[in-house]
Amino acid sequence: MIDIKKLKALAFNGCPDENGIRSLTWKILLSYLMLDRTKWALHLSKQRELYRGYIRETIIKPGLTPSSESAVVDHPLNSAPDSSWAAYFKENEVLLQIDKDVRRLCPDLSFFQRETDYPCSEILNQEAGFESLRKRIESTSLKVENRVNSRLDLQYQKKANHSKTTYDMNEY
Repeated sequence: MIDIKKLKALAFNGCPDENGIRSLTWKILLSYLMLDRTKWALHLSKQRELYRGYIRETIIKPGLTPSSESAVVDHPLNSAPDSSWAAYFKENEVLLQIDKDVRRLCPDLSFFQRETDYPCSEILNQEAGFESLRKRIESTSLKVENRVNSRLDLQYQKKANHSKTTYDMNEY
């Protein structure tokens, strides 16, 4: 049995980041895990099963429809708002933004540098028809060279495009 008062006192000034101590402390303090350690295994297995059910309900499987007729109509270039591919690409935009935000958040914390101990096998299973999050994010590339912020960038872009046009910086 864990003494919650002692745990709160110890955690008040911060917890070490190594070996999952911080995450375990937060799980206990937020009542995700009970104070009785003997019940953790059963509770965690139930929570993981709930998570797998959530994944099965919410993950979009574009192009994998039971009806062959709808699979022909719903293709990646279909711009209809109710297309599963439109939802898939919109989800990719959100995932890309999440990835950028997480990388900026606290890259020095080990939590963001290591893989999870319990990845959802249904998402990682390539035979199930899912494309991994990493592959989906890596396939999106940002063209920094095409971005124009200032006159210097405009001059660089013109030179990069092999244009003879340059701008006199004193002109502005």
